[in-house]
Amino acid sequence: MILNEKINLLYKMRFMENEGDDIEVFENILNEMSIEGTNDIILDLCTIFEDEVTEPAANNYLIETIFYIAKRNDLEAGLYNLALGTPKMLPHAEFWAERIHRTLLNSKDLLISYGKVLEKLESSTKQTIKEILMGIKDDDPDLYLDKANSLLEK
Repeated sequence: MILNEKINLLYKMRFMENEGDDIEVFENILNEMSIEGTNDIILDLCTIFEDEVTEPAANNYLIETIFYIAKRNDLEAGLYNLALGTPKMLPHAEFWAERIHRTLLNSKDLLISYGKVLEKLESSTKQTIKEILMGIKDDDPDLYLDKANSLLEK
C-alpha cells in the first residue's frame, strides 16, 4: 500500500467506529509510515487528529509517529511541517494541537528546533500557534511560563 492510501485509510479509521477498525491495524500502519515516510507526510498526518475519538491511543500513536519521522529525516523540516499542519487541526482537534505543543515545550531539543522553525512561518500560522501557546501558559504558568515565552518571542 502506498503512503497516500495509508493516510486515507488512517483518516477513515480515526474514529474507530466501523467494523474492522482496529487500533492494532491503525498502529501497524503508523509503524510502517514511520519507517517509510518523509517529512512531507507530516502535513497529511495532522489532518487525521480528532478530539472526538473512541480510542485516544490512536492519536498518541500519531504524535509518536510524527516526531519519529521528523527526528529520522530532518528535525527542523519535520517540525516546520508540523507547524504548518497545526491550523489544519483546528477546531476539530484542539486538544491534540495543544498536546503536541505541550510535548514540544517539555523537550529541550524539540523546543530549540521549534523556535527556529517559528521564525520562518507566515503570520497567520504564527498567530494560531501563539494562541495555543498562550492557552498552555495560562493553564499552567508554573510549568510553562518561561518555555512558552521563549517561543512566543519568536
